[in-house]
Amino acid sequence: MIKFEGLTRESALELLNAPTPAIIKDYYNTPYPVSDEQIEYYQENGFIKVTKILAGDALKYARKVIQAAVLLRKEHDKRVLSEKSQYEQSFLQCGYLCFDFPAVKDVVFSERLAGIGRDLMKVKNIRLWHDQALFKEPGGRPTDVHQDSSYWPVKEPEFTTTIWMAMNDVPVEKGSLYFYPGTHKPGLREYIDIFKNPHFPDSLDPQNNVKVPLLAGDATFHSGLTFHGAGGNNTNEMREGMTIIYTKDGSHFDASDARNATHKSCNGLTDGEIINTEYTPVLA
Repeated sequence: MIKFEGLTRESALELLNAPTPAIIKDYYNTPYPVSDEQIEYYQENGFIKVTKILAGDALKYARKVIQAAVLLRKEHDKRVLSEKSQYEQSFLQCGYLCFDFPAVKDVVFSERLAGIGRDLMKVKNIRLWHDQALFKEPGGRPTDVHQDSSYWPVKEPEFTTTIWMAMNDVPVEKGSLYFYPGTHKPGLREYIDIFKNPHFPDSLDPQNNVKVPLLAGDATFHSGLTFHGAGGNNTNEMREGMTIIYTKDGSHFDASDARNATHKSCNGLTDGEIINTEYTPVLA
């Protein structure tokens, strides 16, 4: 059973349904300046670390509401880690939290966060694809190397990006992410089924990766085409990560990707149709 200090079911519900304090909501929508050097680094390597995108009370509040949402999503799962599947031992995955919990929606719809993704991808506007909390329990196994875009029916994967925010400190030993620089550029596409058949891509050099530990409030952005993974959690604390996936405004739905065409974000789209649904609003 998942527990967080100071949170009960009742207090979690109250927090998630209460209005976000105005000062914190303003912070979520205050631009975060991105330099030309950061854009160049992202374009060249397919990932980047961005520090202190959330800080102070805004970070504390975001962490608490995301903990509350995870608590409620997982409240009926009483299994211990060893009783879970290999995939579930990699992380607690809770998607589309923003459409169930108003307080999480304010985090996910943040113009501050979306604006960074827009600027790094060098596009005019970006849309939400979906959000998901990715918490790794103490003792949780590594997350296998994969490309995110292989799970998304989007025809332009080069114009997708994921922000991975650390809600608490995530050193290497707690399961920080690592990336294979430049793997977004050659056009490599390989579906790694981390649910049922994880394996290491033949196209990669296992040693050519960059580990990216984070402090609470830091984040990484990575292209949907960048190969990456995460270490196991070898600590006695939960690794708390919150992700938001963005796609360029004007991207098209790929119905040929049958295994992923059931995403809520698709919402009845036909092949080749521009992605524009109630679940994929323009955020920046």
